[in-house]
Amino acid sequence: MKYLKLFEQFISEGKMPDKYIGNDNIVYLKTKEDSRGANYNLYYKGHDIDFGGRRFGSEKELKDFAANYILSNQWYNKLRYADEKPLPESFVVESGNSVQDAIPFKQDQVQPTVDWIEKNIFPSIGLSGIGDDAAVIGSAGKKLPSDTSGDIDIAVSADKIAGSLGTSLQKAVFDLNDKLKSMGYDTKLAPAFNQVSFGAPIGGDYKNGVGQVDLMLTDDLDWSKFIYHSPDFRKAESKYKGAYRNLLLMSAIGQCFREIISETDEGDIKEYEAFVIRLNQGIVKVRKSFEGKKGLLKNPQLLKEFDKLVTREPQEVVNLLFTGEQKPSDVDSYEKLKALLESGNFRFPQKLSAIMEEFKEKLEKAKLPLPSDVQ
Repeated sequence: MKYLKLFEQFISEGKMPDKYIGNDNIVYLKTKEDSRGANYNLYYKGHDIDFGGRRFGSEKELKDFAANYILSNQWYNKLRYADEKPLPESFVVESGNSVQDAIPFKQDQVQPTVDWIEKNIFPSIGLSGIGDDAAVIGSAGKKLPSDTSGDIDIAVSADKIAGSLGTSLQKAVFDLNDKLKSMGYDTKLAPAFNQVSFGAPIGGDYKNGVGQVDLMLTDDLDWSKFIYHSPDFRKAESKYKGAYRNLLLMSAIGQCFREIISETDEGDIKEYEAFVIRLNQGIVKVRKSFEGKKGLLKNPQLLKEFDKLVTREPQEVVNLLFTGEQKPSDVDSYEKLKALLESGNFRFPQKLSAIMEEFKEKLEKAKLPLPSDVQ
């Protein structure tokens, strides 16, 4: 408990030190200024807890975000048992738990629920409606009538919400959570995903029960609609959910845009740069290093100060990989994307084998079965 108490004291005093609190096993925050603002990380027992590389325009914004994030997020309680159960080496913040008492949606209940949200929630948080400053994403409403959806995902304009609530973009997710709570809704906050979940009446009628709706704040609706797209299973647009398309796309981008920065005398890689897809950002150029204090590491470490946004324009993503007049809609399912990778329009045919190997590894880690056309 002493670690937790020290951390609570640290947050309450609003201190932002650049050194350990106590010894090497105690939680601490670290800030680093560069041309893009402050870099904020939390560490525990030497392990970096990933917040998605958020950056801030001022130290005050960073402090406000830190205090709210630490005291509200799911992993906070894990610190209570940290002495007995150390955090895993690659601990990453996960989305919050389900909204209390939420039940799944039938497919014909999805649109009436969205209609109710547009009428009863959007005006209070500064949104006009679906198609303007919000978009339904994911598979809810696109499944077969016999299937259910555990939640409804709606991408919403972070800028509009921040303006309506009179807050900053960094604090918008917290103030949105507070606003929904003040309106009487049960909520769950997932700041790492810039997301607030709340319980909405299914089909707009509480007699049907309450279902979970995830409001995902974004500063680019077009990117969110592209990357979170789900095939329409009612029209047999694909046999596989959107995760398959995304994992294959991530593998292609990662394999096709990789450059070695430095090597050892023996020819082993020390540092390299690559493009990665971050669902909440776009395509980002990153640099990773295998160099450790005692030699090369088994797994490379991300050098966050080198992160650089490449694009989050869907058409530019397609243009990176393919020649011709391919459109984002031509890669909106696993089958379409794989067919293009195997076509003469793919810019990097020599990379196809490595792409498919990485794709299979990603599926295994995600515990998803291989598609029938992949051996």
